[in-house]
Amino acid sequence: MRFRVPNSFAFIAIVIASSPFLFAQPAEKSYYLHDGDTVVFYGDSITEQRYYTQDVDVYTVTRFPHMQVQFFNAGVGGDRVSGGSAGSIDTRLPRDVFPQKPTVVTIMLGMNDGGYGNLTPEIESKYTQGYEHILNSLETALPGVRLSLLGPSPYDEVTRPAKVPGGYNSTLTHFSEIDSELARKHNATFIDLNAPFVASLNRGAAIDPLATELLLPDRVHPEPMAHWFMAAAILKGWNAPSIVSSTTIDAKQLTTIETKNAHVSDLSAKQSGISWTQLDDALPLPFDDDKNAANHFLQQITDIERDLNQQLLTVHGLAEGNYQFTIDGTPIGIFTNAELNTGVNLARLSTPMRGQAFRVSWLVRDRDDAHYVRLQMFVNQMKYGTSAEPGASDLLQFEKELQKRIYEFAQPKSHQYQLKAIATPN
Repeated sequence: MRFRVPNSFAFIAIVIASSPFLFAQPAEKSYYLHDGDTVVFYGDSITEQRYYTQDVDVYTVTRFPHMQVQFFNAGVGGDRVSGGSAGSIDTRLPRDVFPQKPTVVTIMLGMNDGGYGNLTPEIESKYTQGYEHILNSLETALPGVRLSLLGPSPYDEVTRPAKVPGGYNSTLTHFSEIDSELARKHNATFIDLNAPFVASLNRGAAIDPLATELLLPDRVHPEPMAHWFMAAAILKGWNAPSIVSSTTIDAKQLTTIETKNAHVSDLSAKQSGISWTQLDDALPLPFDDDKNAANHFLQQITDIERDLNQQLLTVHGLAEGNYQFTIDGTPIGIFTNAELNTGVNLARLSTPMRGQAFRVSWLVRDRDDAHYVRLQMFVNQMKYGTSAEPGASDLLQFEKELQKRIYEFAQPKSHQYQLKAIATPN
């Protein structure tokens, strides 16, 4: 029996059809942090502000409330790769980082290392050698530690003219290039904070130049809201998922079509609409709604909502008209059947879940404040010989209690959802 060899195009088609693994979509990468991780944020005064670090902390605990991650801030104003007012790098690391036994350390330095002028070979050499000393010290003291090198945030030359030829931010972007190369050499993660921040400043300047200038009032230290530019870059660099939860319901058939990070039960027809019980696996980020001018501006100049804060509710099969949406009997919003058919992002609304996330964020702030005071007690002990005890031990216990409460408060709760048809507003 003779076999006919198929032509090349037909042969390729047969191979593709019979090979399901060819051209498969790559698997979604998991979040960088794991259950049981301890994270130390190391850096200068921008890290010491403790805003972007708290943002990352709050995202992690609200998005992954069933895993335990501990965060510590080790930022000190004025620091360079060699250290600063709180001690040399060989004092800072053993005192402020190693005792926490971190599994993850982030490093953001460079703003002070450049001297606020043009880059010179001497500055570049000191920065490179000093940074590598930090990495070698961390790897020696903490075998297996995962390192994230953060390219330094910008010196604002978007809303105001440069003070030196070529601009100081060009020095910082060169430091980012050095950081990237060191990350490659040390098998670390590199995340550029400069370019995304500058992109948001450019967007803001096109909308409201004065408001954008106020995001970096001294060109160096971001206002709290602007720290989200950096937090978002870190989270995206760590493969942070955008979805809080997603629920799709067929109101006509009274069936749940699809859920992600959500559990729906007791779906039933009720009072010219539908009702159900829902338990999500996570909480939304604690952003105010668009009535908050600062938050509205943040949403205009970033993609944070799209990339990090999607709590989606989609309902198909509703009769034409307007529907009042309530959670636990409290009105949340009024939507048309068309809006619900497309999908509504509940993370933008004043829901009980967002209120719960705010309470979690306040506890994160309190624990972070306690750790900051404890760190300053050890710095003062070094500077002035004053004893850090027993106060430091008391604060450590307070931190542990707050850490426990953070995760207790972050556990999602079941809520009663209802959509009820209402008369069309005039």
